[in-house]
Amino acid sequence: MSHHPLAQTLQRARALSDYLNAELGPPSGTGWVAADGALRPAAPLLSQLAAATRSRLRTTGATTVASAMVQSYQWPLISIAIACFLLDQRVPDVSVANTWLHYNGENEADGLALRVGTFRALPDDPAASHPDAVVVPDMAALREALRSGLEQHLAQVISQLCTGLGCKPRGLWLNVSDTCASTLVWLLQEQDKTITTAQIEHELDALIQVPGSPLATNKIGLIPLTYLDMRQVFLERATCCYWYKTEGGDYCSTCPHRTPDDRKERLLHSMAEQYATSVGQE
Repeated sequence: MSHHPLAQTLQRARALSDYLNAELGPPSGTGWVAADGALRPAAPLLSQLAAATRSRLRTTGATTVASAMVQSYQWPLISIAIACFLLDQRVPDVSVANTWLHYNGENEADGLALRVGTFRALPDDPAASHPDAVVVPDMAALREALRSGLEQHLAQVISQLCTGLGCKPRGLWLNVSDTCASTLVWLLQEQDKTITTAQIEHELDALIQVPGSPLATNKIGLIPLTYLDMRQVFLERATCCYWYKTEGGDYCSTCPHRTPDDRKERLLHSMAEQYATSVGQE
């Protein structure tokens, strides 16, 4: 499997960030859950995770619990798919039937495994002739494969959560939009330190702002900031994670409930700390 083109892409993703933890083929060890089993009607996993989430957050609010669960579940799925798309212009099969999620001791998803290495690729991909490659005509088609794959998988997650917990789907889709957008903004800058705000905005619009997509929202934007000679672009989020509704919780630094000036001040403080750390390591 290590010579498989998708396995090589996953390896490059891990080199980019330790958070991009995925493997190709049946996983070993404990904590792995097959998505197709977990998302069957009346499957016990979501009920177990809901109970664990209520206990961890010390709240019974359906929206807060469902938001925390979808944010945890979606992270490995979205981050790996977008990383593969950006790094090698390859889109793995992230369907429910092809994925395992790894849950750690705190009942949060922190890893992804793919049963088979099927992937969408462009005609000029060096691996375009590989048996597992499905060639698409252009970048627009590749991006559509990325978006539709994530949407189809997460539609099942959101449906199960809404049925089981009694919450509304729109808020959960905004959580998905935020994670797709924030991952894209993060990885674009990790991949290319010289990328402009306009280029990030173009990629964001092309992936998120598609008519008819449940990801589409006019609430997402970008916050470009400069601290000394450090420039960084942050996401203006569409929705709240509801952490402030948990016991001892507070608004996140980028929470939409904070004023724009408050968010910018907190982000600049974070950049100052990051700058001081990088200077101290030189």
